[in-house]
Amino acid sequence: MNFTNLQVQFFQTNGYLLGPRVLSNDQIAELKQRIDGILDGSISFPPLYKGDSIERSNAKGQLPSVKVVNLFRHDPVFQKVLSNVAISTLAHDLMEGPVRLWEDQMIYKPAYDSKAALAWHQDYTYWNHVYPSDLATCWIALDDATVDNGCMYVVPESHRWQLEYTRKDVNVNDPDWLLKRHDLPVKPNPVPCEVPAGHCHFHHCRTFHGSFGNRTSNPRRSYVMHLMPGYTRRSGNDWNDRMASVEDVKLGEIIQGPSYPTLASPI
Repeated sequence: MNFTNLQVQFFQTNGYLLGPRVLSNDQIAELKQRIDGILDGSISFPPLYKGDSIERSNAKGQLPSVKVVNLFRHDPVFQKVLSNVAISTLAHDLMEGPVRLWEDQMIYKPAYDSKAALAWHQDYTYWNHVYPSDLATCWIALDDATVDNGCMYVVPESHRWQLEYTRKDVNVNDPDWLLKRHDLPVKPNPVPCEVPAGHCHFHHCRTFHGSFGNRTSNPRRSYVMHLMPGYTRRSGNDWNDRMASVEDVKLGEIIQGPSYPTLASPI
């Protein structure tokens, strides 16, 4: 299972790409069950990495909207995804190997939660302690991701724009701050990225992306793998204790080691 040359060219030009199915129904069910256990506390998981919860009342038995990080570093079920040859093969089509896992996370959007939105951002704004900015994300739908339940939106070609700002400049009170910048080369034209359950979607670490709330009667879950090409190096210091420590690697050296495992050998 490989991307075609046209698909690779589309990714390079536009900064995002819908991929094929990479998880079976049984694998989806296993990850969903694990997510539910982590969120309801029946499965032990470090509280630090559940810190991005948007706490709400549990009306109608809903779980809160949550982003849980560092799953593969603390849970054996999510560690198994590293051996998924389909994901690895697709990632190596888009990135120079050996492709390694930089970070992972799970995002849960409860039913009828219009506030479970993700502000417009570029991932590399928060990852600039490594370089160059060639990382990419493999976003895997565990439920069908649709416009109605809060699928991702992206701005095509935005990964090629040269912008100067840091995470300290971001207006966290305005989810559209990035789209309103006066130094954008063109007016952003976001497009929705619907992804069927079990399928993957890739986007570049500089691609503008965000999402809206879930207007449906069912939750929307996804598993997200942030990946880096084999030549990614450390350029700065830790700033977020929820990530693995880049300070385990010397400045200027390639990011590798037990905290940054290599994906399975591609086909």
